[in-house]
Order: sequence, then structure tokens, then C-alpha cells
Amino acid sequence: MRIVITGAAGFIGQYLTASLSAQHEVIALARDTEKANLAAGISVIPMDLTAPLKTETLPTQVNVLIHLAQANVAFPEAANELFAVNTSATQHLLDYGRGAGAQQFILASTGDVYGPRLGMCRESDTAAPASYYGATKYASELLVNSYASYLKPCVLRLFQPYGPGQVNRLIPKLADRIRQGQAMRLNQGNRPHVTPIYIDDVVSAFERVIALSYAGLLNIAGDTVVSLRGLAEALGQVLGAQPNFEETDAETGDMMGDNSRMKEALGITPGVGLNEGLSHTFANEEATKCQTQN
Repeated sequence: MRIVITGAAGFIGQYLTASLSAQHEVIALARDTEKANLAAGISVIPMDLTAPLKTETLPTQVNVLIHLAQANVAFPEAANELFAVNTSATQHLLDYGRGAGAQQFILASTGDVYGPRLGMCRESDTAAPASYYGATKYASELLVNSYASYLKPCVLRLFQPYGPGQVNRLIPKLADRIRQGQAMRLNQGNRPHVTPIYIDDVVSAFERVIALSYAGLLNIAGDTVVSLRGLAEALGQVLGAQPNFEETDAETGDMMGDNSRMKEALGITPGVGLNEGLSHTFANEEATKCQTQN
């Protein structure tokens, strides 16, 4: 199949394009092609999704469209960029996909669309995004589903994907604070509780969605429910450093995704547990540290 992927130079994009290119023709869209560390044999097209989509540079026929790109910028200073990449670009891509004969459109969304709540987030829950980022993603979900008469819409709500090479997300940020000896703020009940999922399992979910030509909404989350304290302590063991905590009486919600529907619909179970995943994520870093000390 011919698969077009936006955000191909990002964390998930690099892993996903490398895996899919073994069996499919992959066309990768990236804002900065010089930084796109992609596998050999992948066609790379420069594309800035803050601007209107340059459809003339894209293939006239495509089987699957995967929209991974997201703006990692501050709100409200860069609200226009957030909306352009997360929402406007979705509409442009849907229109392109319809014209190019795409059978399936896969949107990488986020658990943020559920909004703050206690306990598990399930696909049957009403979306109530509290952040502008979550609102732009939910708007994109609505756009994707509105094209159901023209292509198969698939929305994947991701919960804390992590792995080697990731930066500026929950787990690498916590790791940086632990290394620097900075205290981590714990709310009531050591919240939030989260369900991180390792990158290999994220890629497997995308591949199954494509193989099954799945249409619908799925949470993509790990099996392990862990509090912020527990996650920091597990990271501390991997990094060989003791985390520091600052306990408060503040109340906050959780960010946990129920993955039952993912398992049932895709026939997969996360294969990498949290402790194993964290060890893999920071293995090269710790090996380098040992070599330097020796």
C-alpha cells in the first residue's frame, strides 16, 4: 500500500515510518527534512502544515493517510499555529485523501480530549477537553468522523507514549528533574495516575489498524496504572538517582486510558511492561555513563 504520514520526523513518526516501510510504500511529510532521521527508501516531502497543504507535491493516489503531526508550542502565544497544524491541516488532508482515493484516514489524537477526571477514560465517555490543545484535537476528531462516507475514519487517542529518543514529554521531563535533583510536585493521592505505553506497542497498534482497515475510536494505552510518585521512583531506579518530592493538598485528575477496546478490536496486548520499557528507554544513556566512569 501507499501510505502518506505527516509528522514523520517526530518521535512516533520515525519509529512508525521505519516499521511500515518494510512492507509498504511510505511517503513522509516533514517540516524540517534536514532533521528527518528516516530509514532508507522512504520518500520525504517537505511540508509546513502551518500553511495550506501543497497538494501538487503529493501523490495523486494514496491508500492510507496518517496524521501524526502536532504543534508543540505555547498557548496562547502560538494558538494560531496550534490550530493550523492540529485542526486546519486535518481538514486539508481529509480533502486531499478523498480526492486521492484514500481508503483510510488515521488521526493520532490524545487522551487530553477527555479532560480532567478521576479514574479510567473510556471511549464511551463524553469528551470534555479543558485545554486549547485538547480542544484542537477534539475538533480534528469531529472533522475526521464527518468524512466517514468517503473513507474509513480511525481516531487513536494516545496516552503517554514513550521510548528512546523522546524529548519534552512526561517521562523525559521527569527524568530531567530527577537528574537535576529538582522536587516533583505531588497532588492529593500522588496524582495524576497514568498509563504509559512503550513505542514498540504504539507502532504495533498502528500497524494492526492498517492491516484490519479499522474504523472507529480507540484508546492506545499501556496495561500498567502508575501514580506520579510510582513513575518517578521507577525512573529513579533506572537512572540511579533518588527522586525528590513536594507533597501538596492540590486536587487534580488522572490521565489513564482503558485499553480494553484496543485489545479486543486489534487483537493485541502491550508486550513491553513499564519497568522494561523505562530500562530500554534509558539504556544507552546509562551505558554511556558507566563507560565514562570506567
